Amino acid sequence: MIKGKFSEVLVNSTLPKEYRVTSGQVTTKSVKANMVRLAKNSPDQYSVVAPKLKKVGDEFATYEGITVGLDDIEPEYDKRDAIINEADKILRKEKFGSPKAIDALIAAQGKILDITKQHPGDMAMQARAGSRGNMTQLMKSVATPVVVGDFKGNPVPFLIKRSYAEGLSPMEAWIAGDESRAQVIKGQLGTAEPGEMQKILSTVMSPAVISDTDCGTDNGIRLKADDPSLEGRYEATTGQLIDSSRAASYAARGGFVLVRSPMTCEMDKGVCQKCMGTSVQGRNYQIGENVGVRAAQAMSEPLTQLQLSAKHGVSLVKGDANKPRGLKAFKQFVEIPKNFFFKAPLATIGGKIDKVEKAPQGGFDIYIGKEHHYVPPGRDLNVKKGDEVEAGDTLASGIPSPDDVIKHKGLGHGREYLVKSLRSTYEDSGVKIDQRNVELLAKTQLNYVKVVKPIGDLMEEDVVPLSEVTRQIRNTGTEMKVTDAIGKVLTKSVFEHPIGTVVTKRIAEDILDKGKDKVSAVESSPILKPLMVSASRTPLLNPNWMQRLGYRYQKNTLMEAAAYKQKADIHGYDPMAALAYGTEFTRGQKGQY
Repeated sequence: MIKGKFSEVLVNSTLPKEYRVTSGQVTTKSVKANMVRLAKNSPDQYSVVAPKLKKVGDEFATYEGITVGLDDIEPEYDKRDAIINEADKILRKEKFGSPKAIDALIAAQGKILDITKQHPGDMAMQARAGSRGNMTQLMKSVATPVVVGDFKGNPVPFLIKRSYAEGLSPMEAWIAGDESRAQVIKGQLGTAEPGEMQKILSTVMSPAVISDTDCGTDNGIRLKADDPSLEGRYEATTGQLIDSSRAASYAARGGFVLVRSPMTCEMDKGVCQKCMGTSVQGRNYQIGENVGVRAAQAMSEPLTQLQLSAKHGVSLVKGDANKPRGLKAFKQFVEIPKNFFFKAPLATIGGKIDKVEKAPQGGFDIYIGKEHHYVPPGRDLNVKKGDEVEAGDTLASGIPSPDDVIKHKGLGHGREYLVKSLRSTYEDSGVKIDQRNVELLAKTQLNYVKVVKPIGDLMEEDVVPLSEVTRQIRNTGTEMKVTDAIGKVLTKSVFEHPIGTVVTKRIAEDILDKGKDKVSAVESSPILKPLMVSASRTPLLNPNWMQRLGYRYQKNTLMEAAAYKQKADIHGYDPMAALAYGTEFTRGQKGQY
């Protein structure tokens, strides 16, 4: 017998016992999560259950009329006004626009949002269930927005005391106008920028095709045991698939788990099934599936939704004006513009901080030996005189640019930083993203190096895919203690650090912290220099001239290909050459076109 509230009984009667909503309110989110698990674990059963659940929804949408009356939008004055008055007292004491004033407004907005979640009425019920609207919209309608953003999204330091249902005062309406106009414009242009980004990412990631069952590596990345990204991956040491039950047991145990990752896959071309893990249906991707294009679409679609949501006024003002969000943040990390917003100053060399002085124009002058570093005004220093730093360490607050991280700390740290930054960008916007998609982007975009000294048939200054270099030195080194490998070149990948990486003191500490005490390395000066260019220019580094021809700058590509007698393999993982040849366009061995 099914027990619970009427809604629980109604929904749970259509679901298998182990997939019923057993705790909390029945919402779109809770039901969807259980249905996704059912689809993964039992696709045949899902195809039977889904229509039944839909029928229940159709019946009640037809027979149970839900209307919105005046009582639905009436503010709960006692609860709201107590919060507003408390914030108003703080604002009267603080300087207009000061950080404490902004913090008080943001805190009040959070409290108003909390009481809105308990608001009575049918409109609130629909918002809580996830069927219509959301809590932010409801808050602005029945309580107050508290604070709005300017045209850049930064908080305007003014307390709005009334709801949209009551009607704003002339001053409140004037102040809220910037945000409203910006939202309308973003709504009209909402699909243009994300659409362009999807095309760019698809071109960057299109060579990421499933090319084999297993690359044979025992390497991977470490994830926290309770990380949702754990499910659907293979363990690096045992090769076992981490399903939902195994993921739950790891979460209960705690600690870290070493898992296979597309970022550390050792296929020379494409990516293997084991490193990519299983799909949302819980199956291995087939040989030849283009997981790169799938991942590009999966990352781009939420960006489109975030842009479109702006015209509906669903976003909350965030307190930190120095942290870009949504599409703006995503583009900053993958396009690395010259005017990188709130860019963190990094140490360009390692050594001791000899001097820290206030700069005449504001900010600070920091000297590492004779090397001068400037810290702009408004930054909090991370170092002091006498500290020891390595190249790439942050000297003050800000957002490190990924290309700077790669330049000073190596390709492995750069890839890891890009993954963490992009995942945080999505999560800050309330979007859950499969981290493997971001890892695949890090692998394909951060995949080019400049040859520092000739090796094999590669000449100095050649810009080539990393695999061209690693093929020359793979497994040529000697196993040694990590501490003995400092200054040497890795000949076998370790965690996120690929072959060809020069082991620094910081990289050695990272490897030791993650549980390895030996690496394979060779005594050698650096043989490659990792590169990062913007995502929109990364496809132009592709050695396949016909793939470049299908992207941009066709005239220059044709002239360059003719001048240097470049070739395009019609049996590769870039589809353009095979498509242009046409007569045998299909899947070949190991997923090649």
